[in-house]
Amino acid sequence: MDLWPPLLKKRRSKRVKNDSISELPDALILQILSLLPTKDAFTTSILSKRWQYLWRSVYSFFIQCEDKSQTKNFISFVNYALDKSTCSKIINFHLDFTHLSKYESQLKFVDDELLFPISRWLSTAVKKNVENVVLLSDSYDYESIDLPDTIYKCSTLITLDLTRCTFNDEFFIDWKFLKTLKLNDLKLQDDIIVKILSGCPALENLEISEFYGLSHLEINSSNLKRLKFEDYSSYYDEFDHPSLDIIAPNIQHLEISEDMYDLKCRLINVSSVVTAKLNFQMSCTSIAKGASSATCPDEHQVIRKLVQDYLHKLKNTTELTIGTWYTEVLMQFEEMPLPELKCKCLTLDLRIIKFYFYGAIILLKASPHVESLNITMTTTLMDHGRCAFELGYLAKEHDIYFLSSFGFPNLKNVKVFSSSKMCLKGNIEWDNDDLLKLSEFILMNATVLEKFTIISKRKTCKICSMKCASRYSLRLAEKLAGCSRSSTTSVIICQEGASRY
Repeated sequence: MDLWPPLLKKRRSKRVKNDSISELPDALILQILSLLPTKDAFTTSILSKRWQYLWRSVYSFFIQCEDKSQTKNFISFVNYALDKSTCSKIINFHLDFTHLSKYESQLKFVDDELLFPISRWLSTAVKKNVENVVLLSDSYDYESIDLPDTIYKCSTLITLDLTRCTFNDEFFIDWKFLKTLKLNDLKLQDDIIVKILSGCPALENLEISEFYGLSHLEINSSNLKRLKFEDYSSYYDEFDHPSLDIIAPNIQHLEISEDMYDLKCRLINVSSVVTAKLNFQMSCTSIAKGASSATCPDEHQVIRKLVQDYLHKLKNTTELTIGTWYTEVLMQFEEMPLPELKCKCLTLDLRIIKFYFYGAIILLKASPHVESLNITMTTTLMDHGRCAFELGYLAKEHDIYFLSSFGFPNLKNVKVFSSSKMCLKGNIEWDNDDLLKLSEFILMNATVLEKFTIISKRKTCKICSMKCASRYSLRLAEKLAGCSRSSTTSVIICQEGASRY
C-alpha cells in the first residue's frame, strides 16, 4: 500500500533521557497531536514504541493535498488514517482540496483522472459524531462538490464551513446543534437558504461570502445573533439590477464588507442590531456591467438613499464601523440629512488617496454620543476603475467649513492608526491636511478627552527609503502637543508598531 507521507523503515530511535515530551501523559500528548496536520501526527509513529499507535487516537483531522502528483498516495493515506482511527468522537474534520481539480462523491477513474471518495470520508466522520467540519473544494476550475446525504443528517455538528459546495435538489437538514455556519463561493437561492435555516434551530452565527443568487433573507430565529456578508459574485448573477432584502429583527451583530459590486443590500428590519460594520464598497452600474454613463447620476441617487437608509436603520447601534466607500458617498451630497447616531464607539476604516476627511467629518457631526473614536487610515493610489461622477467628486477640493458647528461632549479616547501604500515624504512638511485640522478641532472641543493616540507601522518606504509614515505620525503628534485643548487632563501619545485598537 502506498501511503502519504510514505512509511519509513521500522527504525526506532532510542529514547533520550531528557525527553520531556515523552514524559507527558497520553491525554496531553493526544491534545498536542490533534493540533497538528494529520500527516505530521502520523509521522510521530516512528519515534518509539510508545508513540507507534498514539496518532490513531487523535480526534482532529487536518488533511490537505497540494501536489497533484501525489494524489494517489494522498487518497491512500486518508483512507488508511480514517480506517485506523480509534477515537470515538471527531472534534475537527478539515478537508482542503483547493489545489486540486476534479472531485466526486465516489472514488473512480474518469478520463484517467482519479476522483476523491469524499462521501466515504465524510460518512466516517459522521459515524464518529463529528462536531466541526471544514470542506474547502477547488477554487480554480469552478466545479463544486455535491454534498453527500450523510452530512445533511449529521445532528452532532456544531460548526460547518463549506466552500464551493452544492446542495442537492431535494435535501432535508438535521443540524439541530449547529451554532456557526459559513457558506463560501456558492449559489444561494432563496428557497435553499429557507431550507437551511429551518434545519438549524440553534444557529447563532451565519457568514455568507462570495455568494450570488440570493434576493431575500428572512431570519426570525431568536438564537441567530450574528450575520455577515462578504463579497458578492456579480459575474454569475443573472439579474441586471440585483438586490437583497434583509429581514432579521433579532440580529445583534451585522457586518457587510468587501466588494458588493452593484448589489443593493436593503435593511428592511434589523431593529435589534447593537454592533454594525459597514466596510464594503459598491460599483456604479455603468462600471459594473457596462451600462450607459448617462444613467450614472440616477444610479448615485439610488446609492445616496441606500446610505441614508442604513444610518436610519442603524442609528441606535452602540458600536459602528464605517468604511471608505461610505464616507465617499457622504462627500457626494453635501446637504444630505443624517439622523443623530447613538453609537458610543465609532471606527472609521479608511483607505484614501490623500488626507481628506470631509465625508468622515460629516459622519462625526451626526455622532455626538461617541466616547471612543478609532481612525484606521491607509493612504493608497487612486482607483481609476470608477465612473466619471465618482472621479469628479473625489478630485474636488472640499473645505471643512462646518468644523466649528459641533463638538464632542462625550469623547474620551481617540486612536489614529496610519499605514501607507504610497510615499508620505511630501506630507511630512504639509501643514494643511484634513487630518491635522480634524485632530486640532477634536482637542479644542472634546471636553472630557483622556487620550489621543497616534499609531504607525514601522515599515520603511520603498520609494523614499525612510520611515515616512512614522515620521508623519511623529510630526502630527508634535504639532498637536502645542495646540489648545478643552480637557486639561488629556495626553497625546505617539506609538510605533502597535496594534490597531
